[in-house]
Amino acid sequence: MGKKQNLKRKAQLNAKTKMESFRFQVMWEKNRKMPEMSNEKLNAELDVLCEKGLVEEMFVLRDIVDGVRKELGYQAEIGKGSLEGTIVPFLLGITTTAPNLAQPNNTLSDTEHIRLPLEVVLYYDNEIRNRVVDWVKLRYETVKTQLGQPILKRSNMVVEFKRVMKS
Repeated sequence: MGKKQNLKRKAQLNAKTKMESFRFQVMWEKNRKMPEMSNEKLNAELDVLCEKGLVEEMFVLRDIVDGVRKELGYQAEIGKGSLEGTIVPFLLGITTTAPNLAQPNNTLSDTEHIRLPLEVVLYYDNEIRNRVVDWVKLRYETVKTQLGQPILKRSNMVVEFKRVMKS
């Protein structure tokens, strides 16, 4: 086997391992948080995320939300954000709103409706949003500004950090 083939094989094994780890972690959390849920909708979402190459992106989102919560003590706004109501992000702790399993339309389980890069919006209180963005900038070099909004650009995902004004 040539060196090029060896590298390609290693990359394929690495991707397969990440997908298996991703599926395991999600199923573990499903059994912990929503044991009554059937696997049908969950597997549909997992299949689409794996097919679209979004496994690493879900890990990054989880790391951002967990890191900001643990290190800064800030939580993304509950009930807001583009992934609210989806199964996998809820199980991974990216969102806080439990999915409505009776709802037939789920944005992450329909391959035809997912466009890459996946556009994700996270909302933080106006008072803390800039601190959250600074925290993300320290860990990810691809934070840019687009039309005055800070965004994290990844190969298959763009995360926009928006403000919520509280009255």
